[in-house]
Amino acid sequence: METPRIHDQSIGSPSEARRRSICEDAASMSDRDDKCDSTASPHSLPPRDGDEWGDASALSPFTLGGFRLLWVSTLSWVMTRELRILVTSFWIFETTGQASQLALIGVVQLVVQIPALLWGGTLADRVDRRRMLAVTQSVSVVLMALMGVFDLADQLQPWHVYVAIALMASTNIMGSPAQAALLPSVIPERWLVQGVVAQTVTQQAAAVISPLLFALVAWWIGITSTFFLAFAVSTPALLLPLLIRVRFVPPLVREEGSTVRRTWEGFRFVRSHKLLPGLYVLDAGITVFSFYRQLFPLFAKELYGGAATATGLLTAANAIGGIAGTLFVLFLRNYRPKGMLVLYSTIIYALLLFPLAISTKLWVGMLLIGGLGAMDGISVAMRQSIVQLTTPNQMRGRAVALQVLAAQTANNLGTLEVGFLTVATGLSFTLAFGGTAALLMTLAIWRVMPGIRHYRYP
Repeated sequence: METPRIHDQSIGSPSEARRRSICEDAASMSDRDDKCDSTASPHSLPPRDGDEWGDASALSPFTLGGFRLLWVSTLSWVMTRELRILVTSFWIFETTGQASQLALIGVVQLVVQIPALLWGGTLADRVDRRRMLAVTQSVSVVLMALMGVFDLADQLQPWHVYVAIALMASTNIMGSPAQAALLPSVIPERWLVQGVVAQTVTQQAAAVISPLLFALVAWWIGITSTFFLAFAVSTPALLLPLLIRVRFVPPLVREEGSTVRRTWEGFRFVRSHKLLPGLYVLDAGITVFSFYRQLFPLFAKELYGGAATATGLLTAANAIGGIAGTLFVLFLRNYRPKGMLVLYSTIIYALLLFPLAISTKLWVGMLLIGGLGAMDGISVAMRQSIVQLTTPNQMRGRAVALQVLAAQTANNLGTLEVGFLTVATGLSFTLAFGGTAALLMTLAIWRVMPGIRHYRYP
């Protein structure tokens, strides 16, 4: 007998009766949900069997103007983030010549990003997410232009850049919950997986395009011009969200108290959710014990006897695998047990670490690392889709913020754990230990969090 699909008010979309009730409650508010508005654009309406939507395809979200605007805005937003890191770090190192100054960038970002992320998640559930994206992006637009002008006048100082880094890093990550939480407002629920895949692939591609664009402009014109490049790239993410035709819907249940209290309500919601704690713990735990991406130079030297070329090939293999895995999700869009896809992909991920630990051929290592990237791509796309599908609109910003917080914290801890363990025990043992820990953690989540394996895509 098939396990019933989880579908209640705490984690799923409202039923038709509840939708009518929400619309009636919202009628007295100054702003109404587009789903309640007869003049709303068609893409805001829930799909029905046999209606104009037909069967969803990989490109279905791109038929909607709202999604296209959000997609271009996301591309601009991610490229701004990547260029910010490249431009400021290169300028700092070129000006000071001290590697310690680069480490200081990491310290500055770590200090400002955690509180900014939590506050951003709370704000994303209280204000118009489109305007929040525009306001947070405006900081990068203005500061990139100012640094370019100051550098042209030979007046730019390192402390100027550090202040700009702190402001841009905090506002960029502050806007990330709003950017992710806006997606379900511009596409029907049945296309949400395709939308998540498109957004994820866009971010992966932007991470590849940005450094190439930076290198080309810096070589052709000069480093100062890269400030203006970042300014130009960041501008669409400031303007385009404001053109999306989705009204802001104030929370149906007014939350009282301070921002801290509302943030705490987000923690309580995630903690009591049937799926999210397991997904977040699974992601964080596996990353902490097997964050292999920082070890590519060591892979190249110890396992394959290579150097810079081998490191570049391994990095490229991982990126290509991530994009391929994310796109593969589109072929699984009709596979309803989406929670099982997360578990299957993490098990395969864990198993691939064992042959990687004993591999000695570069081409074998590239295949295995490409496979790891693919499994990670599948898992990321599925986790993000499940968060979007099972979180009510008024909590979505905070749920996304906590998901990003768990992932970023795990990345930092994973870098430390894998680095120190490799120094103490060697690369092969570290990979084997990571595979064992990842496998045991996945099986434990499978056992103690039945909501994940029972979840069925609507």
